[in-house]
Amino acid sequence: MDKTVRYHGVVKSVGKGHLQVSIVKSSACGECSVKGHCSSAEAKERLVDVYTAEAHEYELGQDIWLLGSPIMGWKALWYGIVLPFIVVFTSLIIITVVLQDDLWAALGALAMLIPYYYILYKKRDKFRQKLAFQVTPFE
Repeated sequence: MDKTVRYHGVVKSVGKGHLQVSIVKSSACGECSVKGHCSSAEAKERLVDVYTAEAHEYELGQDIWLLGSPIMGWKALWYGIVLPFIVVFTSLIIITVVLQDDLWAALGALAMLIPYYYILYKKRDKFRQKLAFQVTPFE
C-alpha cells in the first residue's frame, strides 16, 4: 500500500521551474491539543527546493501541500548515508589487505568519497526527478 506523506508549507520564493517552500518541522506536536498556542523549542523551519513546471502558478506566501512518498526518504538515506558507508568500508578493507598500512588505507578509503560525491553531483538532475516532491494548493 503506497501512502503519501504530506507537509504543510508556505511558498518563500518563486523562480522559473523552481519553488522554495518553508515547512515547520516539530516533534511530538501532531497530536497535541494545544499545538496552535505553543511555541515549541523543538519546532524548526526548513526550506525545501521543489522543481516543477507549474511553479509560475504559485505566489509568494501561498499555503501549499508538499506531497511525497515514504520511499523518497529511504532512497535519500540510501544514497546519502548507506551507500557512502559501504564504499568507505569496502575500500578500507581492500586497501588494508593490499597495502598492509592502516594510515594509507584510511586516507584511501576517505578519498573514495571524492569520486562518489562527484558522480552524485553530476547526476543531480536525475536525482531531482527521483526524489521530487509534488506541490498542490492548500485547501
